[in-house]
Amino acid sequence: MKILKHILIGFIITLLLAPLQSASKIAVTTKVSGKVSIEAAGKSGFSKLKAGTILTDGDRIKTGDDGFIVFIYIDDKSMIKVKEKTEIMVKGSRTTGSISKQINIAVGTLRAQVNKQRKGDFVVQSPTSVASVKGTDFWMITNPDVGDILIGLEGLVNLTNLLSGESTDIGAGMTCTSSTDGSIEASETNPDNIPTDPDSGGSVGTQIEIELEGPNGEIRTLLIDIQ
Repeated sequence: MKILKHILIGFIITLLLAPLQSASKIAVTTKVSGKVSIEAAGKSGFSKLKAGTILTDGDRIKTGDDGFIVFIYIDDKSMIKVKEKTEIMVKGSRTTGSISKQINIAVGTLRAQVNKQRKGDFVVQSPTSVASVKGTDFWMITNPDVGDILIGLEGLVNLTNLLSGESTDIGAGMTCTSSTDGSIEASETNPDNIPTDPDSGGSVGTQIEIELEGPNGEIRTLLIDIQ
């Protein structure tokens, strides 16, 4: 039932966004819990982020001590889950039929559940490393003072250390540490080190409200029950 509802949400969003898509509109928030704020691209200052917000290229998102957010890209429904005490920038550029995607993570923890990309890679970049994937599921934990930890859950991720240029492929059941000294080290994942996914056992929130502007300036409101 949960899978069916996610498919239905994706189908509805696709139908409604199709005539409204622009080069900068790339994703939509589906769940927000706790303190989460956004600084819209081209603007100064953060404001409260709500479920149903359309994200554009260059938006910055911060989660507080109890913050959690889920958003999906509107072309292929790849899903990003952002845990507490995390700061990211959402980036993407539209090509025919797809979005070239990148998440810049300054600090914190996120999970990327990436559907197979039609064109190019899905990239997650930190101050220390860059992870490139075409379709997979992984956690990335970033500490700018120490480096990154990447935990592979499904598929294959290529992780490159930006200082040394050293890179390695990480598959399911493997963990890779990319350090600020330029080193990369892979090992078998200790299950106790896998972050808890707040969304794995249920839903955060019960409904999202999406306001969309039509071609003539009219506002359309979409309510989606997500439980």
